[in-house]
Amino acid sequence: MSENKQTSEDIKGMNVFTDAQKPSKKRNPIKQIFITGIVALLPLVVTFYILRFMYNLIVSNLTPLFNRIVAMYNIPLPESASGVVTIVLFLLIVFLVGILTRLYLGRLIISLIEKTVTNIPIANVIYSAIKQMIDSVQATSNNFEKVVLVEFPHDGIYCVGLVVRKSQKLMDMVVGEPCYNVFVPTAPNPTSGFITIIPVNNCKELPLTVEEGVKFIFSVGLINTPNLEGLGAALRKNGE
Repeated sequence: MSENKQTSEDIKGMNVFTDAQKPSKKRNPIKQIFITGIVALLPLVVTFYILRFMYNLIVSNLTPLFNRIVAMYNIPLPESASGVVTIVLFLLIVFLVGILTRLYLGRLIISLIEKTVTNIPIANVIYSAIKQMIDSVQATSNNFEKVVLVEFPHDGIYCVGLVVRKSQKLMDMVVGEPCYNVFVPTAPNPTSGFITIIPVNNCKELPLTVEEGVKFIFSVGLINTPNLEGLGAALRKNGE
């Protein structure tokens, strides 16, 4: 018995850390700054490379055609003008594609292209992921009225919510006061979340556009919008 007791005490003693041995809970500020920088630069880098890819794809096909037309009609243009005209043609094509997507025939053509791409083994994964992300941002920006701060999932914990609309009268009668239908999205994917019925008086409206609120959720809170920074400064000033 004495040996067993001594062994258990030794095991307990092995789990005791001194203050110097305890693992540090402090976050590395350099790592946090680095992650914030990546999150801030990533959309710019991705946008740049997508536009660069589209430009190179279109220009590589338009430039020979343009040079052929110039040579055919003996149009006196300097070489520098060729690049400018090609850029204008690129922007014109993008504009025309935007117009086509609003027409039935254009939507039909794009639908056929999408079906073709989704049948390609690797391209379908990349295309579906990018399209879902873009569609979610567009849908989120168009379908919500404003950004609010609500206590969820219980009192004392606040979440960013998106007001869908005013609740139906039945909901207001059950709760006993006017309510909002508030969508509380998950981060970093705002396409999933929770539909909540919250009294209007319990919703703290934020001075953000819906697009800014979605960006805040996408970045898991790493990126502050100018309006939030201004609000924080105003609240700190009032607190003093």
